[in-house]
Amino acid sequence: MEQNEELRQKCNKEKPMKKLDGKFSGVIIKSSDGSIVPEDQYMVFLAKDNALPATLEFYEEECERIGAQPEQIEAIRKLRARLQVWRQLNPHLCKIPDVKPGQLLV
Repeated sequence: MEQNEELRQKCNKEKPMKKLDGKFSGVIIKSSDGSIVPEDQYMVFLAKDNALPATLEFYEEECERIGAQPEQIEAIRKLRARLQVWRQLNPHLCKIPDVKPGQLLV
């Protein structure tokens, strides 16, 4: 717990932080209120990434374990279902995640 607090304080002192995702860029807008999510608060995973289904399964389980609200769990389940349909309709796009040699990652 103490280590987490130290890390949080360090992050707050070092603002602005570098963006988390060095592979992708863009503007992420929250659907709930239209606000822009700062670059240091989001990362991107693509539906075509073969590691994503297992990642979302783990994320759902972890959210349940830590006591996330039922609405959050349901939202993850719906996302997983949409992902499954997309992947079934687009198997030619699905692939092992990769980074090109020399590609900048923050």
